Amino acid sequence: MITINNILDVTKYLDNLDGIIFDLDDTLYSEKEYVKSGYVAIEKEFLNIKNMSQKLWNAFWKNKNAIDYVLKQEGLLTEENKSKALKTYRNHIPNIHLYEGVERMLKQIGEDEKKIGLITDGRPIGQKNKIKALKLESYIKEIIITDELGGIEYRKPNPKAFELMKERLKISFEKMVYIGDNIKKDFIAPEKLGMKTIYFKNEEGLY
Repeated sequence: MITINNILDVTKYLDNLDGIIFDLDDTLYSEKEYVKSGYVAIEKEFLNIKNMSQKLWNAFWKNKNAIDYVLKQEGLLTEENKSKALKTYRNHIPNIHLYEGVERMLKQIGEDEKKIGLITDGRPIGQKNKIKALKLESYIKEIIITDELGGIEYRKPNPKAFELMKERLKISFEKMVYIGDNIKKDFIAPEKLGMKTIYFKNEEGLY
């Protein structure tokens, strides 16, 4: 495993590799930005709560269950309100951006005739909205959202997504690399399968 502190340093380690597979959250963009975007979306649905997005963000930083915490503080914690807030958060079209330089990096990898893939965990609607907002389909050949393979049991470290990516790209595991930020789960399957791995030690990431 190679460790990097800047996602753009990935390009230093791609010689002799044909398949470059990325994680999504906190690898290509900031998940904190997504969280903030979701809180802004919730605020628009609860106009009776002043500064709700900031209150949710403050609760998030206190490691609280932000939605429950803020609704309870405002005396509005009901199943209906909680469901409304969660649905808004999970389904909103996020205001998020690729890390600086990532778009250019993806273009360059593609121009170098390497195939780019994406394997990400998470609820399909939310992950698809992120992918759309980031315009990733312009650069990435194959995208796998693990939950779509049959449920949360297919999330990393389940190897199924990596095996499927190999089939789709028609590249041997030895010629593929997986780049992710979560040391606890991202690299177990790809290393067992014989893939190269790059750990993006993201100091600003949630993990």
